Amino acid sequence: MAGKAAARRPARRPPRIVVVDDLSYVREAMAELLRGAGYEVAAVPSGAAALAELEHAGGDLLLTDLYMPEMTGWDLARAIRTRSLTTSRVLPLAIGLYSAVLSAFTREQLSRAQVDFALTKLTDPEAIVQAIERALAWSEIG
Repeated sequence: MAGKAAARRPARRPPRIVVVDDLSYVREAMAELLRGAGYEVAAVPSGAAALAELEHAGGDLLLTDLYMPEMTGWDLARAIRTRSLTTSRVLPLAIGLYSAVLSAFTREQLSRAQVDFALTKLTDPEAIVQAIERALAWSEIG
């Protein structure tokens, strides 16, 4: 009986991740990795496009490049927190930054910026997916 009840429950939609990178090849590689891990992904080229995407279609996590023209990842994180953008379950949007160089940043700086995690760009696909899973789990209980 439990099996039939479980089969009737609607499948929960996968978490929606907005990936932001001004470099199309990095943006598409990240999107492909995350889609392969079962996430719904919207890939956009700029901070302004990310804000528009989040305001229009929502999301559960933002994964943004740190160094982009016009609006950096720091600027984008600040704009999201200022606008109090939330997930579809009205939870705070999880935010992750990635860059080729992250060694100069401390956990305290990330915390002050209200950023949940930081990654080195496209180094270890499994580590990227694990960091996203942890951030999504924390946003569920946070």
